[in-house]
Formats: sequence, structure tokens, C-alpha cells
Amino acid sequence: MLVPLRRLLTEASSAKQPRTFWQAVCTVVSDWADGARAELRYTGVRESGAVTAGPPERTGHPLTVEWSDSEGRCVELTLVGAPPGLSLPDLQTTLELAAQLAIMVGRRSALEHERRLGAFLVELSRWLLAAPELDLLLRYTLQSLMSLAEAQGAYVALKEPDGERLRVMTAVGGCGEFAGALLPLDASTTGRVVRTGEALISDDMMAEPDSFVHPSTAQASAAMIAPLSTSRGVVGAAGVIRYRDAAGEPAARFAVNDLHYFTAVAAHIAGGVELSQAVAATRAAANRARAMVEASPLPMALVDRTGLVHQVNQAALRVFGVKREHDAQGRRLEHLGLSPSEVTLRLILEGPRDAEPWHGRVLVTQPGGDRRICDCTVTGLSRLDSQDLLVALYDRTDELRVQRDLIAREKLATVGEIASGVAHEVNNPLAAIRMEAELLARARKDDADTTAATSAIVHEVDRAARIVRSLLRLARRSDTTPTRVQLNELVRDVVEIRQRVLRPENVEFRVALDQAAPPVLALGQELQQVVINLATNAEHAVRGRRPAVIQLSTQSRDGWVRLTVEDSGPGVPEPVRNRIFDPFFTTKGPDEGTGLGLTICQRVVAEVGGKIWLEESALGGAKFMVEIPAAPERPDSVG
Repeated sequence: MLVPLRRLLTEASSAKQPRTFWQAVCTVVSDWADGARAELRYTGVRESGAVTAGPPERTGHPLTVEWSDSEGRCVELTLVGAPPGLSLPDLQTTLELAAQLAIMVGRRSALEHERRLGAFLVELSRWLLAAPELDLLLRYTLQSLMSLAEAQGAYVALKEPDGERLRVMTAVGGCGEFAGALLPLDASTTGRVVRTGEALISDDMMAEPDSFVHPSTAQASAAMIAPLSTSRGVVGAAGVIRYRDAAGEPAARFAVNDLHYFTAVAAHIAGGVELSQAVAATRAAANRARAMVEASPLPMALVDRTGLVHQVNQAALRVFGVKREHDAQGRRLEHLGLSPSEVTLRLILEGPRDAEPWHGRVLVTQPGGDRRICDCTVTGLSRLDSQDLLVALYDRTDELRVQRDLIAREKLATVGEIASGVAHEVNNPLAAIRMEAELLARARKDDADTTAATSAIVHEVDRAARIVRSLLRLARRSDTTPTRVQLNELVRDVVEIRQRVLRPENVEFRVALDQAAPPVLALGQELQQVVINLATNAEHAVRGRRPAVIQLSTQSRDGWVRLTVEDSGPGVPEPVRNRIFDPFFTTKGPDEGTGLGLTICQRVVAEVGGKIWLEESALGGAKFMVEIPAAPERPDSVG
């Protein structure tokens, strides 16, 4: 009667651990021996234990067989209540076969265990690269390690800032209540590992001379503790614990191979702690830099060494012409329109590390085409443990424009003084030249060359006279008291005159007047000059175009009166829009304008508290907008 060999092979192929297989062997032998009680004790290279099968009440003469090998493995099998015909040699053969199969199961289990350990180290390495939060990193690692080491508890303790105590940062399993505990560095087993930097393996942790008693570790038995070594030294320790069973029996002890593996995992944990702390420090530095940027009234931006924007404050958004921070983040400074005037942006960003900050002037071109002139300072943030750069801007555009306007006014005042002084001296010879030219033309009217020459002389004299008159109007500061002027009447007068002049050129005038528009307080003659200058510019723009349309309109707007003059011309080119109000700037030919018309308009409008600006017209050309405060109501009209 032989034991069913096929059944043993089947159990061996499916068993994951030697103990599971030995339990199956007991059951198979008990069944084979007609339900006899089977008791089996085994001792392996890394595992020992005892298993039973069959009814405990069976009695009879026991049969015992043993097996052992040179590597220290030993198995003892006893059958109680076996049938009389059972062969002892058959039982011995069965035990030897089972022992060989158990060795195979053990080796397969060890290989699988090694594979799981290696896979966990690879997975842990990948996990660390993600730089998770420290608590999440420690909890995930300890739970996985506790499962792999077949332990019931695990913990990590890190040094406190005072350097004299350890705090249990994370604890799982049976050590759960250990979390938050403070351990003395010089009076605890974990503290000894941190002080010496040497890993510890213990068969009974509570028997260690410097054991630290805590309710969650009072039943601790076998334990492994490994130091957490970083580039800054040993910062803490990690431990795994196996607890005594319910009967108080000690747990299986850890092997040296287990300690080697645990030490490797502890090195990964230490790297994760160091990385997590570095990330936390970097985030704290970034938050400090962000708070500094956000609180600054000056335009500021945090960028990396390539100019990529990480943060901008509201003042900087206004300089860049961007509405939301989201639209600026992730873009480079040059894509936001910033360009230095002296060196390349790349050289500027590579410079300020621990060296002196860079100072210079930059130009910021906004998406709408407006340009802002800024003083710029680029500073490294190494003192805040940050690799970012702080770009601070000081927008000087308005200041420089005021300076330019002051210079222009001084120039105009000088021009006015000169013009006033020489106007009569210039006008008298101009009048004499014109008169002589006309007399010569009448005397030699049959001579074509003389007629052409005198005509040219008259044309140039008239042009010179217009320039002198424009200069006088520009510089003149009339002492006449402002009066209530109705813009609608000025527009009607100008349109009536210009329509007759331009009728042969097929220029269409369109007029839309707000009859409820109140009067404004101004000098009628100067305000009329504004309407004429704007209309004349529009005429020049539409001349020779089809359709040729000029539209003038007025509108009452909350205490203001708006005058709009627009045309169907080509519009004002983008590059020159910021210069159109500059004195002597013109896009017309030398025979068509002096470059003072819009300057006069701006001066007249500003002196009565108004404003003038340029927009694009729906007609396709330029659209000049003038807003002037409405005149206050007369006392006798309030009733």
C-alpha cells in the first residue's frame, strides 16, 4: 500500500510556502493511513514548525519515522492509530519524498520572495522620484515592508530639531499607537541605532538593555532597526517588529538576509526623507518669494534661468498688457514683449547668481502695440534657497512722456517768442514778394516761363505765410475770457464751408449732431480751429479714395460733450500712432502740412480740461475723439 504520489505532487505544485505544503502532507498521510492521527515536526534552513492532521482522539501504537540532510534540515513524522498492515519502509519513503518536495517548495518560495523584494525596491525607487509628501511616502513604504517581512508592525522615527530626541513620525500595524511618541536619543534602542549608525537585529526587543517601553511595543518580540543615513548624516531610524502570539510565545526571528534587505530599504527611505525635506524647503522658499512678489507695488515677476515666468503680480500684468496671471505664467519674458536695450536677454538671465544684480533699461511692447519704457533689475534668490530670478520693473513711460511734453512746450514757447518777434518782419517782405510776383505776371502774361515762375513764387510765399500763422496760433496765449460755445454750431459752420470746397472732389460729409448736447466753456476761435484741423486731416486722408467719406458727430455724455471726426482713409500706421501729437511731426508732404495741427488741437483741448485721442474707425480710417467738459449751468437758468 503506497501513498498516492500524484496527490503529493499536486500539493507541492500549488503550495506557496513550506508550512502550507507540510500541512498538506499531514492530511495526505492521515487519509492514506485510514484516518490515523498524523503529527509532523520540521526544521528548515530558514523555517521551523509543527503541523497535525486527523482526529485527536485516535489511539494506538505510534509509528515514527525521521529524515534529515547535511544542511541541517530535519523532519519527524508520527502516526497514531495506523492500520496494522501499514509498512514502515513505505512510510519512510513517503517522508523522504515529501522532504524533497518541501525543499523544492521552499526554494520556489524563496525565489518568489526575492522577486517580490526586488520588485518592491524598483517600485519604491520610482515612487521616490515623484517626491510625494513625507507622511504618504513613509506610510506606503512601511505598509509594504511590513507585508514583505511578515511583520506585524513598523515605524519611522526622525530627529527633533533639538538633536536630543526622536519623534515617531509614522507607525503602522501593531505600532499604530506608537505614532507621535518621543524617544530619548541616549536611552532607547532606536536611539542607539541613530547614534552609532549601525543596524540592529534582535530576537527579543524588550530584552535589549536600553529598550523603551511603550504600550504599542510591550509585546514586541523579534525586531530589525536600521539607520536612515542622508548627506547630512543619520537623521533617524526605521524599524519592523514581530509580536508574540496570543499564548505569549516568541515570534520567528529575522534572518541576516532579512536585515540586509531591510537596510537597503532604509537607504531608500532616507533618500525619500531627504528629497521630501528638500522639496518642502524649496516650496517654502518659493512661497516666501511669491509673497514678496505679490505684496510689492512695483511690477515684479519670478522667472527661471531661461526667462520662463512662474509668477507675476498685478502691477507687472498691467505693464505687460495682460489681464490674467494665467495668461502670463508659462510664457517667456521675450514672448511677453520684454527686450533689453543693451544686451541680449539670455546674457542678463545667466548673470545674477551670487553676483551683483543686473540693472538696465528695457522696452515692453504690449499686445495692443503700446510700448512701455522701464528700468529693470534682475536679482538672484540664492539667499532664499531658490534658483529663480526676481525681475523688478519700474515703469518710466509716463514720466518720460511728461518730460518730453515739457521739453516740447519749452520748444514751442521758444518758437512762439521767435515767431512773435519776427512775424511782422517776415510777413512784410513776404507781402512785398507776392505783390511783385503778381505785377511781374501781369506785365509778362504772354511769357509762359515767367507765368510759371511767378506762380511758383506766389505758391511758396503763401506756404511760408501759413507756417508763420500756424506758429503764431500755437504759441498764442489769448487773454480773452472763455465763453459758452455750442459745438454743434462750430461743426455746422465748418462742414458748410468745406462741403463747397470739396464738392468737385466727390467728398461726402456726414453729420450726426446731438441736439441735446450742452455748450462747453472755451474760446470759440480756438475751438473752431480744432474742428477745422481735424476736418482738414480727414480731407487729406480721403483725397483720391473711393468712397471718400468724412463723418462728424457730437454726443452728450454725463457732463461731457464728445466730438468725433472719422474718415474712410487708410488710417494712421501703427508705428507712428504714439507720435502724431508731437510738434512738427507729419506724414504729409512738405507742401501739405507743418506738423503743428494736432499739437495745436491737443493744447487747446487740454487747456479747457478736455482730452483727445485716436481710435480706429468703422469707416476704415482714423477716428479722432475729443471730450470737453460741459459748461456749468447759469445761475439764472436754475429754477
